[in-house]
Amino acid sequence: MKETTLEEIVKTAELYCKKNIPWHHHFLTRKCQFNKGEKFQIILENEETGKSFVSLFDYKPMQELELLENLFFGRKK
Repeated sequence: MKETTLEEIVKTAELYCKKNIPWHHHFLTRKCQFNKGEKFQIILENEETGKSFVSLFDYKPMQELELLENLFFGRKK
């Protein structure tokens, strides 16, 4: 898994949408059993290649998650 910026994750998700590449995302809280770190995490996964990206946050990234949710569900904002 590659650590990157939220901006890069959003750009990648937009590209996947444009090219009809299946993808999904995860949000891990600090207390999540799958989170091995101490920061909040947003993870983007390419379902075809398994390539994944993670962005770390000191705060709960609700607005950032909303961006990805809108992309994932094809909602206009």
